[in-house]
This record gives sequence, structure tokens and C-alpha cells, in this order.
Amino acid sequence: MKALLLVFLLVSAFAFNLKKSKKKNKVNYDSYVMSVQWSNGYCKINNCGKTADHVYKNTFTIHGLWPSLKSGKRLPQCTNGVIIEDDGSDLFKDMKQYWPTFKVSGTNEKFWEHEYNKHGYCMVEEYGWDGYEDYFDFVINEIFLKTYKNLIMDAFPGKSATTISVKYAEMIDAIQEVIPNATFKMICKNKYIYEFYFYLEKDFEPSTDSRFSNSCSNGQLIFK
Repeated sequence: MKALLLVFLLVSAFAFNLKKSKKKNKVNYDSYVMSVQWSNGYCKINNCGKTADHVYKNTFTIHGLWPSLKSGKRLPQCTNGVIIEDDGSDLFKDMKQYWPTFKVSGTNEKFWEHEYNKHGYCMVEEYGWDGYEDYFDFVINEIFLKTYKNLIMDAFPGKSATTISVKYAEMIDAIQEVIPNATFKMICKNKYIYEFYFYLEKDFEPSTDSRFSNSCSNGQLIFK
């Protein structure tokens, strides 16, 4: 009887600590950042190896969808320790295609684990999703494929085999022709444009907050 009571107390304590731990990970946020990479530019300034094959030319890939604060305050990491293993499902096929890592020293699984543990788990808690599968599926199918995958080619039609110099104001005009009222940061290195942060409200519409600015006033937009 004492042994059963001890087991019950241990299980209860574990459940309480788990609940308490989850409660700590509950993060309040008021906006999102949708970060997408332009591999043509990214691989100009990084050694992408064989991962950046023709599949990614002239399309965005996903860096992540991040819960954020308009105040600019940095959010804590959502959780720790979730392990992600590719099970060969259709979802993981989509993740490998639309959400790859270009780092030669990294793996897709480690990249996905980082994005989920740091950002995705907050959304799972917010929306009551079952787990990381719901997060990745939502970001790919409801956000990325509907709006961002071909955004640059839609904004700059007929530029599939050239390099153009684009000022930030010109980029705003071109992208807002496709996504009205879009607000974003254009990120460059060595004058190559390689990433964009799109700022979104909690309903995933373009943010009305005007404090966000670009990190480069102009840059080289490479098409392959």
C-alpha cells in the first residue's frame, strides 16, 4: 500500500511540474514575423553546397514564422528538447522542399528543431494544436504557398535570367503591387539581397505598425 501511495505521489508531482513547466512556456505576443530566404542571394554570400539545387532558383524558401512583439522586446524561447525526425510522410517531403537548410554543416532536422523549439511551440500552445506537424503544415500551406513562394517573380515579372539593382522604395512598390500594405525588412550582405522579414498582425494580415525599417537601402537582386 505504501509503495502504491509513493508511486501516486511521484506521478502527481511529475504531472504538476510538467503542467507548471508548460505554463512557463506560455508566451504572450501581438504579431508575427514571416521570414523568407532568397536562395539566389543567400548562396552568393554563403557556401550552400549541393542543397541549393535548381528547385530553389527564383523562389523563396522558409526561414520561419515567429511570434513577435511590436514593442521590439525579444521573446523568450518557447520550449526546449523537442526532437524532430523525418518519417518520410508527405509533410516532411514538403518541409524538405520548402523549408530546407542551406548550411553545409547543418541538417534539416536540426534546423526544424531550432525553429519549432524557439518559435513554433508558442503557436501550438496558442491554438491548441497537436504538435509540430500542425505548425509546419500551417506555415507551409496556409501562409507560405498562398502568399510568398513566388512573390519575387510576381513582383518582378520577366526578370528570370538577370541581376538588377533595387532600392528599398522600389522594392516596397513592387511587393505592394502583389501584397497591398505589406511591411517588411529587406536584408542584405555585401549588397546581395538574401532575406525578407514580413511583419504580420495576429490575423496574419500585413502589420499596420510603421516602425519597422529596412536593413539595406538598396541591393542586388539576383535571378538565375
